[in-house]
Amino acid sequence: MGYLTESMLERYAQETSKKEYARVNLVSKALSGDKTIFLSHSHEDRIFVEGLINYLATFGIKIYVDWNDSGMPRITNRTTANRIKEKIKENNYFLILATANALASRWVPWEIGVADQMKTIERIAIVPVVKNTDNEFKGNEYLALYRCIRLEGYTIKMFEAGSTTSSEVVSWLRN
Repeated sequence: MGYLTESMLERYAQETSKKEYARVNLVSKALSGDKTIFLSHSHEDRIFVEGLINYLATFGIKIYVDWNDSGMPRITNRTTANRIKEKIKENNYFLILATANALASRWVPWEIGVADQMKTIERIAIVPVVKNTDNEFKGNEYLALYRCIRLEGYTIKMFEAGSTTSSEVVSWLRN
């Protein structure tokens, strides 16, 4: 098993065939009956966020990213925090793009805590990202509580927390 790498996500961000899927499946609010994911991330990782969005969009997965939300205040304040809480609650799933920047962020750990209170543990997952395939993911211990999206060979799979048991990422959305 391996981790997604920064270069892999950069490639996904550049693939024009996936950008159209992403454009259609990127949401600023939950749409009627569609399963949606709130993506917790660092704004410093925009290229990696775009790569993950492009990859997941090929499965028809709808992603909420705060920078695409016209209702989000331009300057971070109390309204920002309340809006993020609303969006975490409104979206069906919560996904953490666990990069070094995200783990150093003040917002991402807070969002994880909010999601942990609002969602069942089955609806939360992490995507650990490493610099290259030789690196081991060094995330916070509490992240081991959640399902994890990793590589199995050349396929991205969902692994149960603390287990080698995996399934297709899209089957996670059937919960």
